Amino acid sequence: MPISYLLAALLLTLPLWLGSQPRLLGYGADSAMHLWFLNWFPYAISHGLNPFQTSIATHPSTVSLLWNNADLVLAFLAWPLFRLLPAAAAMDLVFVLMVAAAATTMAWQLRPHVHHASSAWMGGLLFGFSPFALSELAAGHLTWVSTATLPLGWWVGGHAWRATRDGRHAVRWGGALGLWAVLQYWVSKELLATTLLMGLLLLVLNSRGILRRGLPPLRRLWPVAAVAVAVFGALMAYPIITQLTSGVPLSRPTVVSPTANVVDLLEWVVPGYAQLMGIGWAGTLSLRYTGELLETDAYLGLPLLVLAGLAAWRLRAVPLARLGAGLAVVAGILSLGGHLHVAGVVTGIPLPWLLFEHLPLLGKAVPSRLTVFVVAGVACLLAAGWDRVMERFSVWTRALILGVAVLPLLPSSGLLAGLAGFPMYTPRVLSSTAFTALPAGASVLTIPITTRDNHGLAMYWQAEAGFRYSQPFGYLLRPGPEGVLTDNLSPSPLANLATALSSGDARPVGVSSAAIRLQLRQLGIRALVLMPSGQFAAQEAELRAILRRSPEMVDGAAVWLQPGG
Repeated sequence: MPISYLLAALLLTLPLWLGSQPRLLGYGADSAMHLWFLNWFPYAISHGLNPFQTSIATHPSTVSLLWNNADLVLAFLAWPLFRLLPAAAAMDLVFVLMVAAAATTMAWQLRPHVHHASSAWMGGLLFGFSPFALSELAAGHLTWVSTATLPLGWWVGGHAWRATRDGRHAVRWGGALGLWAVLQYWVSKELLATTLLMGLLLLVLNSRGILRRGLPPLRRLWPVAAVAVAVFGALMAYPIITQLTSGVPLSRPTVVSPTANVVDLLEWVVPGYAQLMGIGWAGTLSLRYTGELLETDAYLGLPLLVLAGLAAWRLRAVPLARLGAGLAVVAGILSLGGHLHVAGVVTGIPLPWLLFEHLPLLGKAVPSRLTVFVVAGVACLLAAGWDRVMERFSVWTRALILGVAVLPLLPSSGLLAGLAGFPMYTPRVLSSTAFTALPAGASVLTIPITTRDNHGLAMYWQAEAGFRYSQPFGYLLRPGPEGVLTDNLSPSPLANLATALSSGDARPVGVSSAAIRLQLRQLGIRALVLMPSGQFAAQEAELRAILRRSPEMVDGAAVWLQPGG
């Protein structure tokens, strides 16, 4: 199973591995940000720095990486890859391995519950390669590709529950549960919060059956819970305390709006930008959804949903089908957000998510991302249902059913373009004598700075350079107005100029040269480096006029030392 999933992931990302120029997977800057994180943690710890806070990418402001999607565990697992391979290739391989791992762990967890290996394989395939997973992969959202922890949590949670019921191995499985929570915290704090919520809701819905079978006495329940809390607390006390005391409101959203980024009622059945069939009226309709384009990835298709519904009804006595149905229905309702959206219209009809959207931590959760639980539930139903298909239908009928279910899920050319990645380069000036002669940690402003449009080049360069220099304007979440986390830059003369030049535009109207020079001095910028580009001559002339002196030309780049004077 793992080999087949790995081959499928490599095939989908084939353009990444062809050609001589490095390509970094993803549409925007998130891939470069994750590459930065995975390189930062080993660097910081090996140099005696605080790995959870840094100003190296946002000089001189200090940013807490605990509010960013920084994965400490994966950083050390991936460290050998970054030592052996070029940075872009290592990052791309991490993405591929995470997709294959998600599919493999789901198939592994499903296998004991089904009669046929093919049933578990299909459930794993859907979980790891669903429209949600592929859309997040094309966006470079490593956090939402690293979902292998969910089937792992299912396995650990099941054993922990049996430990409370049987009164045996409480320490072993309580410790395992605590370690899983640590792992999930580093993968995604949002996913940890929503996983705990989903687990609690499923227990409440199944409370009647639990009571009928006999609720484990508290004397058996508390040891498992106590050990889990103790293990999690012992390992995570410092990060948790640091995060909770950082002044960021726990019930306020981050840069992604949780009220707009919800699943539209039609999104499940109308193919969107990520599907080959999302053309014509369907594609036009999907563009009306309120959420950001990369967050509208809940599509599963009517044929697959009908198959899942039939499996849920016909196999309602089977535990796997009951679990899948409960997971899909509960997560599906919550993913619709606080008010029902239909074809991009906010109807005002209140929905259950209103009960949770202002709670601490859950207030930062994005409802549309609960789709990952819907996909997990449908994967369970598909595996359970395929067992019956294998037993009752011929090979040709099975092939027809599979084709009808899979055809609507085929990815669009736009999504495949994200999987093909973006060509990256490292300017020679970063390894030149003039640049390496700067003091370690010197603040350098490179043009372009990191933007969503240039795929995080400046973050990529800094990681490639081994964090030899610090820079302002890094692509990290930081407190914005009223403490709300944002990745948008605070308006300032220098930020406005850097953003405009990075986008290929001229100097913004009304930005004075004196104000820019003053800010360069205040930030302590030791060097301003204009990288070669199609607009190089015009941009070099613009900066020469602002800084009132000519640069030193180094390997095709224009370098101003002490640009503020």
